[in-house]
Amino acid sequence: MTDWIPWFRYQLKASADGFEWALSRIPSHLHEQLPPDPTYLGTWSPARHVWHVTEYERCLALPSMIDWLEIEQIDEDWPDDDEAWAKVQDRGFDTLIANFRRVRQQQIELLNQLTDADWDMPRETLWGQKPLSMVVTKTFQHTYEHGDTLLRMGLWWEEILKEQAEEARKSTSADA
Repeated sequence: MTDWIPWFRYQLKASADGFEWALSRIPSHLHEQLPPDPTYLGTWSPARHVWHVTEYERCLALPSMIDWLEIEQIDEDWPDDDEAWAKVQDRGFDTLIANFRRVRQQQIELLNQLTDADWDMPRETLWGQKPLSMVVTKTFQHTYEHGDTLLRMGLWWEEILKEQAEEARKSTSADA
């Protein structure tokens, strides 16, 4: 493969679109709720998934791409924990998704500056000796990973709630 820039532009756009599509399948009143059945739908709210993916890209993926331009930059910690989430979860869902779009667009635009990069040559990264192609691939893999969870939420959240309500009703009826 020699057309790295168009390929990765497409992948970053498609994975962002898929991520937002998955999110759109979840009723908005559930965006900040914890899902039922954490073994299948996970232990984070949809909003936290958006924040997590955005912060991963802002603090790790985007700076890793910039490293290939050999531009001096300030390293930023990635505070990916409950305490950091608690500080930002009241920002509102629209702000969270806008931040995701902004950071993803920055990566897509940065691709244009990487036309002379050797996409196959490994160099030291956060993940060890890896080529730029792996760094960008990891970004859309991570997006698809969280998008899969969001899509499961969109498909099954309300069904699981119905099943749980029916089981509770049956249990109450049996106890009476």
